[in-house]
Amino acid sequence: REEGIFVAPEYRNLGLIFQSYALWPHMTVATNITLALEQKKLTRDEVEGRLVAALEKVQLLPYRERYPSELSGGQQQRVAVARLIAMQPSILMMDEPLSNLDAMLRTDMRGELKRLHRDLKATTVYVTHDQIEALTLSDTVVVMDQGVVQQESSAFDIYHHPANLFVAEFIGNPRINRLDGMVHRRNGQLEVEFKDLSIPLKQDLPVKEGPVVFTIRPENVLLSETEKEGWLQVKLESVLPTGSETILQTSAGKTNITLVDRGFFQMEVDRPLWLWFEPDSINFFDPVTGLNLR
Repeated sequence: REEGIFVAPEYRNLGLIFQSYALWPHMTVATNITLALEQKKLTRDEVEGRLVAALEKVQLLPYRERYPSELSGGQQQRVAVARLIAMQPSILMMDEPLSNLDAMLRTDMRGELKRLHRDLKATTVYVTHDQIEALTLSDTVVVMDQGVVQQESSAFDIYHHPANLFVAEFIGNPRINRLDGMVHRRNGQLEVEFKDLSIPLKQDLPVKEGPVVFTIRPENVLLSETEKEGWLQVKLESVLPTGSETILQTSAGKTNITLVDRGFFQMEVDRPLWLWFEPDSINFFDPVTGLNLR
């Protein structure tokens, strides 16, 4: 038997942070935060106490009498977070709440939201297209494509053991290396061949002889500036220092291979390099279904 039960918004105990902040432009910061509290019939002292506590958490107490138009985008976002804190909901829903912020402020706000989740002990559903947010904020990650769940797992498993090629290529920055190889058995040993590279595989891997798609993360590609026997020779195409690490883009024929090395450095492009793929870091996929063979 189905029943239609309507609960007024102020009594649902559900908190929502919108992508566009959803602040009333004609109301002050304080009024934006306390409006819902007053609708819940809290006493004046309770409302004031929650307001002050929430603004202190987001470091906006001096701005309580300002209007949204007098605040920066980051400050408006923190007002939206403060509104959520003051409500003390048991369920939090966040719709890309950090998408309008610059990179530095986005990093700071991730920490704020993670502390909020911990302090409120509230079940939280966080929708985002930013994979870094998904990996850093979540206990459980659900990757969806065209409305269909591709994988539901921990951030560690999503990153290291993707269920299919869509998840493998969607998660990770720089993007994972996707390569086409052939699996052979030589003298009882399984090997995957790619170009001039032959990589021995564990015997318990459920991989059959024949064509296979395999992936490896850029940080799991080893680099040598001098020739090493059995390693794959590539040509350096570009060098992208990011500060703590450097992204190297290389090519083996028509195949591009990206790797990440620690430190900030420069290299001459078009020079030869030699690469090795860590066997334990490789994932194998069925070339027809795209499913992880592990």
